[in-house]
Amino acid sequence: MELATRLDEQAARHPAKPAFVFSSQPDRWETVSFQQLSEKAGRCARGLWACGLRPGMRAALLTPPSVDFFALTFALLRTGIVPVIVDPAIGLKQVGQCIAETRPEIYLGNPLTHALRMLLGWGKASVRFNLSIPQLLKAPLNTDPIPLPSADSPAAIIYTSGSTGAPKGVLFSHANFSAQLEMLVRTFGIRADEIDLPAFPLYALIDALLGVTSIIPDIHFPVPGKIDPARTLAAIQRFGVTNTFASPVVLDRLSAYGVPRDIKLPSLRRVITAGAPAPIPLQEQFRKLLVDATDLFGVYGATETLPIAVVESRDLFNGARPRSAQGAGVCLGRPVQGTRVRVIGIREEAIPHWDDGLILPAHQVGEITVQGGAVTREYVARAEANRLAKIQAADGIVHRMGDVGYFDGDGLLWYCGRKAQRVQTPHGTLFTEQIEGIFNLHPSVYRTALVGVDGVPVLWVELKPSARRADRERVKRELRQLGSAHPQAAMIQTFLFLQRFPTDVRHNSKIIRERLALLARRKMRR
Repeated sequence: MELATRLDEQAARHPAKPAFVFSSQPDRWETVSFQQLSEKAGRCARGLWACGLRPGMRAALLTPPSVDFFALTFALLRTGIVPVIVDPAIGLKQVGQCIAETRPEIYLGNPLTHALRMLLGWGKASVRFNLSIPQLLKAPLNTDPIPLPSADSPAAIIYTSGSTGAPKGVLFSHANFSAQLEMLVRTFGIRADEIDLPAFPLYALIDALLGVTSIIPDIHFPVPGKIDPARTLAAIQRFGVTNTFASPVVLDRLSAYGVPRDIKLPSLRRVITAGAPAPIPLQEQFRKLLVDATDLFGVYGATETLPIAVVESRDLFNGARPRSAQGAGVCLGRPVQGTRVRVIGIREEAIPHWDDGLILPAHQVGEITVQGGAVTREYVARAEANRLAKIQAADGIVHRMGDVGYFDGDGLLWYCGRKAQRVQTPHGTLFTEQIEGIFNLHPSVYRTALVGVDGVPVLWVELKPSARRADRERVKRELRQLGSAHPQAAMIQTFLFLQRFPTDVRHNSKIIRERLALLARRKMRR
């Protein structure tokens, strides 16, 4: 797939087809066709070229989600200028640090983000061009041909959410993005005649490259935990949405609103959830909104590469659920075609060169690694992170996910948690997802989180909203009883309660256990 020209190709095939149907306020919908989007992207590209900007330069992209944002992103891809994409939810200080780290020559923003640039000094050491969409659209037309980027050319720098540390800038090549698109099409059978409701701006970009229409109920893309479920469900029904890509917290909000109202979504062919494992009870609840023919897929991946493995909800219900309840962890399904997933022994030090002797046999918990065309080669300006996360192999880079898991005898991949979040005790190592899967069975529990305090395992408990007034001492006794049948879970005798767990800023679904560990330490010292 030629990434730089794909939008133009989609516009040539079906110029009048809606690329985006969006709302900036309730009950008011606007449409942008593929031809309109392609033309605006082309004008932006010529404006960039007329300003003297050239391939390989970096551009801090601080334009909020909008049609202009999408057109500008496609223009950058077309010209070979590398957008630096930072999630503003990480905080103004972190945004400034990301810009300082990537040293962009160009700053693309709106009046608000340009004001923040001047006030906070973002990019003052590197930025030479301060531009906005209106400036680019008014720039003199440049008819000089714009060379196409090569497959190995950098396409974008996308920052991780920083849920387990400081955000890192992941450098994507055009080949990485093209491989990712091909894998998504092959894995899920996505067709150009589909209608998608993306919960994240980058998913809308993928839709446009695939010729898929995006339905966007709120063009501002609120954080997943604050989406309007009534507005979202109504949009799915009104436009006959066939696909949606959302984090577990979105599924939670939609099902909490829709199930009591007996809402059904018969147009959906598939729902794809990623960002964190969606608990099986949540998937069961969400399926009440769906018809039997709809697939509900859980996807394992990361900013560094996606997708890696996929599992359909009914496979979890039929086979994996009892095993998770016995401490097996979370079933991630099978690796997708185009990836090579292997589990190696848990080590903290760097592994300079790949050796097949690193691979663990089935049923042994180790670190998950992945290799393939969609796997990114490096982080920007992070020599130590690259040293620890990347392994040089004769046939390409092997990425260490920082996750622990194992393959079972049937070739299914199981997730046991983050390597950095495992709890090491005098009596053995506990893995978060294995332990939490046992205690999450309690009918009053929404989710749990295992942390360690000086070698002592501690379980945080977040109750379901309907159980917030439950007798916590009774719940503790019942949790101890649940754990007593499992040698490792029986080690946990300290249970703490929190109304809502801290989660990552991007998907609002990954539990930030590092914060919970600090809070547990303070509570236990009182």
